[in-house]
Amino acid sequence: MALIFFISLSFPGFANTSDFSSLHREVGVPTKDVILKKLLYVCGLMNGAYLGMNDLVAALNMKKNSSDPKVLSAQLFAVKIGLEDKPRMMRYISKEIRPCENYPNFPLGFPDSPEGPEPISVEFEKIADSLENLNICFQSNDIEFLKKEANRVTFTVFWTECEKIRAICFDLINFVRVNLKEDIPFEAYQRHSR
Repeated sequence: MALIFFISLSFPGFANTSDFSSLHREVGVPTKDVILKKLLYVCGLMNGAYLGMNDLVAALNMKKNSSDPKVLSAQLFAVKIGLEDKPRMMRYISKEIRPCENYPNFPLGFPDSPEGPEPISVEFEKIADSLENLNICFQSNDIEFLKKEANRVTFTVFWTECEKIRAICFDLINFVRVNLKEDIPFEAYQRHSR
């Protein structure tokens, strides 16, 4: 035991030299196995976020024609509370996807900026910012104001942010199938016909 202690004092930085550290900070292209595992994990996170946010908005949609302002106000408050941790989750997804973006032919986000499509990690940062700045107003007795607010929240959460998540996840699943040549035996986010 004393010998180990002496050796550790004799060779400070034995395993922590600047050369050793620089080797482990290099950004390289992850292997196919790493990409596959990360993408399946991230797609599961996206699916959970997508379904959770849709459930919040579905409950709001059921109550948005109510004539009682207390009911609509309570439902808007529930959506506000339900969305509190979603920006953090979106940023976590962004962080998990970022290393995968070095892989050849990795999909990009939406072509909605003048510079062209941005990386998917940036798209998730934008989704996080949008949800963080949603500012749901639920403290009112004016039913017309609350109905407009419910429509605004529904549009922003469901028709904008959830659809972005669904589209990105679909692109990632297609990337796994086409570029990584992995057969995934399920359809992600398949729309149900009525």
